[in-house]
Amino acid sequence: MYNWMMMNKYFGAYLKDYLEGNGLAIRTKIVAISVLWGVIVFSAAFATENAIVRVGLLAVALGVTIHLLTLETKRRA
Repeated sequence: MYNWMMMNKYFGAYLKDYLEGNGLAIRTKIVAISVLWGVIVFSAAFATENAIVRVGLLAVALGVTIHLLTLETKRRA
């Protein structure tokens, strides 16, 4: 499974850069955070009526956002 993921033509390079500490491109960060918040907000609004679950979803989104923003930003070569 590890080799398949690392050799994947769509996301293998992203995983390799992440694991080696090379950071993420700014576009990748923007897309990841945008998709994350879109899915979380949709889920919190329509997939659950439980306030605790909604708060949990938002907390997870905030944590992942902070993590992505603290990763090194990959510079163009």
